[in-house]
Order: sequence, then C-alpha cells, then structure tokens
Amino acid sequence: MPANLPPEYFEAEKRFKQASTPAEKIAALENLISTVPKHKGTDKLRADLRRKLSQLRKDAASKKKGGRGDLYVVPKEGAAQIALVGFPNSGKSSLLACLTNANPVIADYPISTLTPLPGMMPFEDIQIQLVDLPPIGNEATDGWVSGIMRYADALLMVLDLTEDPEVQAELIIEQLERWNIYIVGNSKFQIPNPKSRVGVFKKALIVANKKDASGSEDAFKRLKERYGHLYCCIPVSAQEKENLNEIKRAIFSISEIIRVYSKPPGKEPDFSMPFTIPSGSTILDLAESIHKDFFHGLKFARVWGSAKFEGQRVEKNFVLKDKDIVEINV
Repeated sequence: MPANLPPEYFEAEKRFKQASTPAEKIAALENLISTVPKHKGTDKLRADLRRKLSQLRKDAASKKKGGRGDLYVVPKEGAAQIALVGFPNSGKSSLLACLTNANPVIADYPISTLTPLPGMMPFEDIQIQLVDLPPIGNEATDGWVSGIMRYADALLMVLDLTEDPEVQAELIIEQLERWNIYIVGNSKFQIPNPKSRVGVFKKALIVANKKDASGSEDAFKRLKERYGHLYCCIPVSAQEKENLNEIKRAIFSISEIIRVYSKPPGKEPDFSMPFTIPSGSTILDLAESIHKDFFHGLKFARVWGSAKFEGQRVEKNFVLKDKDIVEINV
C-alpha cells in the first residue's frame, strides 16, 4: 500500500536533515513522526522513525552519563518531560518543590537555579518529569536552556503575578520564537502559517504564581483577558500550595499522552503499571511500544473502555483512549 505522505512530511524531513545538535535532531524527528499519517501503508515507516528516535535519545543520554556530553539533554524519565520556563524569582523552583520529590535551591536572589534540575511529579498512577531551568535572558545559559526546551514534550510558563504577568508572557513568547520554538495551546496552532515556520512546536500551559499576593486578582484578570483564549491559565500559590491538583491535571493534558492497561488473554487486567503512549495512538502503536514481537505478530485485539461494547474485537488501526484496557492476541 502506498504511503501517500503529505507535503508537511517532506518539509519536516528537510528540517531533520538540517538539525545539528542532539536536541535539535530529537525535536525535529519528533515533529517528523507527527506528520506521518496513520494507515497500513505507513506502518513500516513509522516503526523505522520511532526506532531512530529511540536510538537518538539513548545516544544523548549515554553521552551525558559518560561525561562526554553537555547540558543539552536531560534524560527523559516517567511518562513525559515538561520544562519550566520563566524569569528570575517567578517561583519555578518553589513550584517544582511543591509538585515533585526534588529539592531545589529556593532563594530571593535573582538566579538560584544554575543547572537543570529534574523531579518526578506523581499523577494518579503515573509519574511525569518536570525540569526546572535557569531563568531565560541569561547569555551564559540560554544556549543549552533552549536545547532542553526543544527536547521536552511540553512547556510550563511560570509567571509572577506581582510583576505584570501579561508582559512576562509576551517577552517569553518572543524569546522562544527567536529560538524557533513556537508554543501552542487550546487549539492546534495559534501561529500564522505554521507550516512555513522552521522550528519546533510545543504545547504550553501558563501558571501564574503568587496568587496570595496583594493585587494578584487584577493581575490574573489582565493575563486571562490577553492570553486566556490561547492557553490554559491557572493561578497558583506555591507558598500556600493552592491549586496544585488543578496544575497536575493540566500538565497531564498538555503532555498529550494516554494510559492503557494490559490484559493477558483469559486473565484479569494489570492496573499496577499502565503503558503510556501518545494521544491518538492505535492498537498497532501500542503493540510496537510493548515489544517488536507483538508488533510483527499481532493478529487482533480486544478493548474495554472506549469500544462500542466491552471486550470488542477491534482492528489494528483502532484509536485508543485514556484508561482503555487492551488484550493483545498474537
């Protein structure tokens, strides 16, 4: 069956071939994979691209562990990786401490975060990795900070409600675009002619910190009026630990992943450790993520959850939903 690849694929392929740093290659390949339509004619191509992506990630991680690499890549752990972006004293480190097991340096002076600091955020039955970064606008770190943002699955813009948050958001978006990083929010694209842009596109969430401060309510109103139609905006107080559960749900949403539980034939489902796969994944994508033998030997599958009826036998291209239970037969 012919692949029938769209023009976007060839544009993304060109950007991948032009990428030079490990982070740029990984981000460009992720973008390339997203342009491949899902049907039987592209199964082999998507499998090859995913294997290439896996190898790039392993190479980047091994270089870092071996001391030969740089700070362009923080090895991904958990279901997804989210990078925290913001200006000095916005409260990124405090937020990381509230949401994860990390112990960042939290101080009143402008730049207390000097290196990337990851932490694992529990969300229901999975873990999502958050990475605190030095504030943007520092020439000494901006190069590798932008590299980590390109590699991350999504971005968390942390704004200070006591310092004109709508202006902060505008400045961050402008800086990211200078790095050819374009953020998207409530709809697929808010960018004019996105297909003509050379760069990477990242889902983003705006977290407005210090809602416990005087005047924060009016500041958040201004922020929401300007950016609320584009991005999910959540007011929070890291100091008072307010709205943390809402942030966790929103982070899971922008991660664009789903959880799938396996059910061996004739046995009960295993709810102890779900498989996490990208939203829009099919039965075949799930089989590939489990093991190559499942991918090549898949005969059919049964689904409980989003199927028309419980245990329905479905085709390989059946699109899965969050918390589906899947029985794979090989």
